[in-house]
Amino acid sequence: MKIIAGPGETGITQRLIVNPGPAATGGEMPVAPPDARTQAAVVRTLALDLGTRTGWALMAGQEIIESGTELLASEEELRQQRREGKERTAEIRFARFLDFVALELAAGVTRIVFEDVIFAGSQAQTQLWASLRAVIWVAARRSNLDVFCVPVATLKVFATGNGSAKKLEMALALALAQPAQYAADAETGLLRRNGRPLDDNEVDAIWLARYTAAVDRGEEDFLGVYQRKAVRKAERRAKRALAKAERKARNEVREDEEKTKRQALMASIKAMGKCCGVFRKPAPYGRAVCLKCGQAIRIPKQAGAPSGPGASPALERAHLI
Repeated sequence: MKIIAGPGETGITQRLIVNPGPAATGGEMPVAPPDARTQAAVVRTLALDLGTRTGWALMAGQEIIESGTELLASEEELRQQRREGKERTAEIRFARFLDFVALELAAGVTRIVFEDVIFAGSQAQTQLWASLRAVIWVAARRSNLDVFCVPVATLKVFATGNGSAKKLEMALALALAQPAQYAADAETGLLRRNGRPLDDNEVDAIWLARYTAAVDRGEEDFLGVYQRKAVRKAERRAKRALAKAERKARNEVREDEEKTKRQALMASIKAMGKCCGVFRKPAPYGRAVCLKCGQAIRIPKQAGAPSGPGASPALERAHLI
């Protein structure tokens, strides 16, 4: 039996499973009869922001058709669970989330995208997120489901351009992205759609759905944290290799220019007819000594070139050593 309540003041849709059924004890996942959402032959995607209050958004193709927040357990229920010592043996949030996912799969969902949290403030958070992920993994194994995840920072950058964006910034960014559907209070950050308030979990789920649509358009991807690190590492390597190749090309061009200048100088010495042309060693005061014939040749001063002792650096650059 389920208790279903509409949106309250917090915008949370409560669907609390009073009798979890076989799913809570390891049996087969319950199957609900299909509803009208299964009629269209399009990809059905369920975007999830995992937690005690799980934000969700349902997509048909690239269109968001429903969204809300699933309350998996109230504070009183969690306290009662701790008093009975069942949080380690029969976690109520695991069972209810398992039933929730089963109902959505029965309604035609073929893909799940969830926000990949890779940090936690407590051991309890870590264990809860791990158990909710396990629900998705079990559902994927039993139902041939496509499962993808989006790192938290990646989603925040996509929504706001800031990987450390706060809840208020995420809400305001959604209001700016779709002003016709969402209106936000700039002071409180409370987001409303058709007068109904949305909490931060639903906002994140909607952003996950928008990100998924961007992936389907080829604008984003579902790369994981380590895959992104590998891509960035490969990009840095490629950038360094390109810079090295550019330096090598510049050095080759500079060497070719210097070689051309030396060849031109050799040709001018040969044209004077005073030396055999094997020019090896420079000498001060605009002279050069041929190591083959021993003659000292005065080098003609080029137009615009400095004369006198100060000209020796130019000669050093010109000789063949």
